Amino acid sequence: MSKQYQESFIRNIGIFTEAEQEQLKKSTIAVAGVGGVGGLLVERLIRLGVGNIKITDLGTFEQSNLNRQHGSTMLTLERNKAEVVYQDIKDINPEASIYYDNNGITSEESAIQFLEGCDLVIDEMDYGAWKESIYLQRAARKRGIYYFFAGAIGFGALLTNFDPQGITLEEYNKIPLNEDLENLGELSVPTERILPVVPSYAAHAMSLEMLQEIIAGQRPVPTCSVGVGLASVLAAGNAINILLMRKEIIKAPQYIYIDLFDQTFLTGSVSEATENR
Repeated sequence: MSKQYQESFIRNIGIFTEAEQEQLKKSTIAVAGVGGVGGLLVERLIRLGVGNIKITDLGTFEQSNLNRQHGSTMLTLERNKAEVVYQDIKDINPEASIYYDNNGITSEESAIQFLEGCDLVIDEMDYGAWKESIYLQRAARKRGIYYFFAGAIGFGALLTNFDPQGITLEEYNKIPLNEDLENLGELSVPTERILPVVPSYAAHAMSLEMLQEIIAGQRPVPTCSVGVGLASVLAAGNAINILLMRKEIIKAPQYIYIDLFDQTFLTGSVSEATENR
């Protein structure tokens, strides 16, 4: 561990052992999507001392991103998100290796290439990118690494881990296995798989029609800075646990859900969500 790295992350010691901090320094995490949750997440990972990070996002900042997204300002509108986030974090830890591109995940081949050399992948792509997420999880299974996603729901956050030997994302989302996705039409994912818990404050404001439009990608997801920030922190802590194996990993079909407004912290299952609807 270099003197500069040691001085930069000395306050982590006591939370991590020096050996664990060195392990984080040597680890490589891939983050697909650096908009709301992803951009904040990458900044958290860098400040935790993760030494190698790969990011990809083909999107550009829009004015509607100003309410929550890291790197989004009036000066960065219409600029590529991955480039902006990279520029924003590269000087936090000059020893870190940070790779970025604006290609996104467009096929299973691109996902495999993106995950080369990675120990973990985190999916922070937009709702509605169902095919792209499956490409990413398939590539993670082939590599033998964990894949997980963390999403913001109002003032809350939802996280689900996928063990490379466990259930697939297709099984979780009730999509036929081993489909040729490139020649497949639009995918439909059951509502309870995307929103297994409905916050009390959103139940009366979000109609079923509105929810279906969100899932179909026809309407932006209602979101705010609180839930996005919470989801990024939840994802960062989860990533560290997977790398260091400190605690038992809660795996799909189970999920972790936290809501600050409803004061909820629970572990549920999508099968239970289905039965309760």
